[in-house]
Amino acid sequence: MRLSLHSTTWLRETILRIAEFAFPTQCTLCGSAQLSTGAAHGSFCHDCEAELCPAPHNRCKCCGAEIGLYSVSDKGCTHCRNRTLRFESVTCLGMYDESIRKAILSAKWSFSAVRMQSLAMLLARERATELQSLSVDRVVPIPQHWRQRLSRSFNPAWVIAERLAAALKIPCDAHLLQRCRMTRSQKRVAVSQRFENQADSFRLRNSHSIKTETILLVDDVLTTGATCSEAARILRAAGAKCCHVAVLGRV
Repeated sequence: MRLSLHSTTWLRETILRIAEFAFPTQCTLCGSAQLSTGAAHGSFCHDCEAELCPAPHNRCKCCGAEIGLYSVSDKGCTHCRNRTLRFESVTCLGMYDESIRKAILSAKWSFSAVRMQSLAMLLARERATELQSLSVDRVVPIPQHWRQRLSRSFNPAWVIAERLAAALKIPCDAHLLQRCRMTRSQKRVAVSQRFENQADSFRLRNSHSIKTETILLVDDVLTTGATCSEAARILRAAGAKCCHVAVLGRV
């Protein structure tokens, strides 16, 4: 059966809209058509890419927070010194404000994972030296509870983890960690109660595979570090040598 001219036109326009949504021809932050050829899928222009990848400031070696230029953080900083963090370090694109915050929120609540993939590629490219120096054996994303998966198009941590693992040429084990209980959203919990909120919220599917390994835990944003710290506790209890964290933004 032959399609009418109207049907053919509608089909062509629909395909073009889907293609433009999946592979944007304009910067997803400012709308500019001058896209950077270095960014994944051409999602950002040169100016926005520069804002998303600021030059690294002096950051705490333990939690990744920005600290004074001449401050020393071998034993933590004012943000984490009084907290028990089970991971060793945090790698991020930058602090969770302005352009980075806008880009992460836009990507996180998008129907397509393309924007999140673009940010993950920037993280892998701009922090390549830092990530490679960690000598990790496996990349593990922070998992969502099955109820969360019903209302989300994708798990941001999983998308980021896959890109980092590909760049580092190591396995991405998205099924190693499992959320065994539904926790309250961290942003709705007082800072003083966030570690308690995440307590015993993870379990391992296969603990034998990680013995003596160095693990890179991945999430989209790190605030207090409670979620990643609890995941790291479970991994280290199962025999992991140590855990590092990689996120897009550090609050």
